[in-house]
Amino acid sequence: MSKAIENFFYPKNICIAGASSKEKSIGYELLRSIKNYGFTGKILPVNPKSNEILGYKCYKSINEINEQIDLALVVVPKFTVEDTINKLLNKNVKSIILVTAGFKEIGGDGVEDEERLLKIVKEKSARLIGPNCMGVISTFDDVKLNATFVAEKPKKGQTAFLSQSGAIGAAVLNSLRETDIRFGHFVSVGNKADISENDLLPFWEKDDRIKIITLYLESFSSGEDLINMFINGEITKPVVILKAGRSSAGMKAALSHTGALGSSDAVVEAVLDQFGIIRVDDLNELFNTSKGFENFKMPEGNRIAVVTNAGGPAILAVDSIEKENLVLANLSDETKEKLRVITPPQGSVNNPVDLLPGGTKEQYRKINEILCEDENVDAVISIFVEPVMVPAFPLIEEINDVKSDRPIFQVVMSLPEFWEEYRTNSKFKTPLFRNSEEPAKVIANMLFYSKKKKKSVNKPGNIVEINPYKNGFLDLPEVKELSTKYNLPLSEDRLVEPNVIIKIVDEIEYPVVLKGISSKAIHKTEFKGVIVDIKDKEDLLSAVNEVTKNFKNKDVQVEKFLIQPFIKAEHEILIGGFRDPAFGPMLMFGSGGQYVEVYKDTCLKSAYLSKKDIEDMINKTKIGEILKGVRGLKGINLDKLYLLINSASLLMIENPYIEEFDFNPVLIAKDGNVHLVDVRIKTK
Repeated sequence: MSKAIENFFYPKNICIAGASSKEKSIGYELLRSIKNYGFTGKILPVNPKSNEILGYKCYKSINEINEQIDLALVVVPKFTVEDTINKLLNKNVKSIILVTAGFKEIGGDGVEDEERLLKIVKEKSARLIGPNCMGVISTFDDVKLNATFVAEKPKKGQTAFLSQSGAIGAAVLNSLRETDIRFGHFVSVGNKADISENDLLPFWEKDDRIKIITLYLESFSSGEDLINMFINGEITKPVVILKAGRSSAGMKAALSHTGALGSSDAVVEAVLDQFGIIRVDDLNELFNTSKGFENFKMPEGNRIAVVTNAGGPAILAVDSIEKENLVLANLSDETKEKLRVITPPQGSVNNPVDLLPGGTKEQYRKINEILCEDENVDAVISIFVEPVMVPAFPLIEEINDVKSDRPIFQVVMSLPEFWEEYRTNSKFKTPLFRNSEEPAKVIANMLFYSKKKKKSVNKPGNIVEINPYKNGFLDLPEVKELSTKYNLPLSEDRLVEPNVIIKIVDEIEYPVVLKGISSKAIHKTEFKGVIVDIKDKEDLLSAVNEVTKNFKNKDVQVEKFLIQPFIKAEHEILIGGFRDPAFGPMLMFGSGGQYVEVYKDTCLKSAYLSKKDIEDMINKTKIGEILKGVRGLKGINLDKLYLLINSASLLMIENPYIEEFDFNPVLIAKDGNVHLVDVRIKTK
């Protein structure tokens, strides 16, 4: 573990530069939170105008502190931040939390101020959380540190929670008494000038006290570095991410079909799914999922039994089960016979099992035990809506006491008084759910993680850092050079000047395809610049005239003509790539041709592909289903398509100067051979 990062969560002492005696000020509230939560180490407040604050000796300056400082919190006014941090660095302080705001988040001079500050910190090999953050919490008994200005007292758990938003962090902390969220570590990273999720993930991976890692992010510091940690097997614990900004404009539109379809949120969704990182939709799901990992046994499969005393909530649970790609367990006949002895005559022994409103704690316990004994059941969702005649607390505790290898997720819809009684008096304190749709999401997220396996992915050979070509779209000889290097099956072609084409019409083997070429015509079909299945020289000359006229109609001159053999294809597909600003090289596969944006039949993944990823790319598209054979039609051998996708991924990984490429269409013949008839590669 890095000692500098370790000291953020396990310091032996803490210096508060900017501690204040003024109530309601951040400097005062921070110190009070540290005191009230019971920090086990030494507290070193610094304030030039005070001798004592909240019972602690106050130092006039940082220079007065003679001992080595493990962790420093800086809450001084913006104009004194740089001087304060310099004094800390001169005292060899390696772990600094800068709470003060007014840096990159305000733009302008704030950006330069933050960059200058970071340079100073890095020169001294120190680490910085913030600026513009709200601090850290470590709940473990040997630390007991709440270095935030939120007065709540979080309970100890095994979850680490990183929040990029201070407001979200504060909202979570302020709701702890209602939500029963527990965590081991909390950190508000603010502007992420230095410390980011990429620093804390490996730290928490090595910390045996942390079982699950949860993140609220608004941006990724370096998505490519993040996924490489998963590729290399450095992160094995469950990681759950709530990424804000699903509806943002996304990446800047690129000129190719691929770039136009690759929105930033689509990239996030694809990459997290590819590398086994759980993505959730809201804070409720984030912490429900963390409770699932922390408190329940891992289900062995997706077969779910439901027991209820009310129809409506059970229906919602079943809908959620189906939505999350789980299934209702098919109960055995033996199980149903046992259930009939317990359920009322008007109830149901099918799945969901319905005890009706009068279901007692004894019935609920026995039903759950029977369901857990059924070999067809992997997990149970037990729903209880509190009626007047059956109190909730004894019944819920009865189910908590069931001993089973299969997890039981309890949904409780009770009177408000129940929750305080449960928090105070429960022997088990097993997390409960308030809505019947929630457990299915948690189970699905747990299963998603359990199926994650370390994959052998494409690793770069020789990386070409410097662009050997001009910026912009490559010309045909340059495309051919890269195609040869990566064994791309580029179709044979002939590039001809407009005034030369009449001289070679007798040399050509027909049928052919004619394409008009111009640096101003990126999508040739939009210029009506492609004519196919030209059968003889008369048709070719007619096509030349037609394409020339079509270009002139758009005030563009045909610079050259490209002549290719006409290939009778069974299918047209798209393979494209682009470079995402966060996650690096991305690859897209799907239905090709001029209507690619209309069909939107594509699958997106990081270019760091495994063989299984290539299979998934093909299987998740409609064109992939067709290629494998549908409605009695024989499928096509996909070996050469696999090789092409693999080569395309290496093209992106090994050549960082390639901004995007587009193979569209790729023609697939009946024998499985693939032909690239239109290739565009753009460099930067």
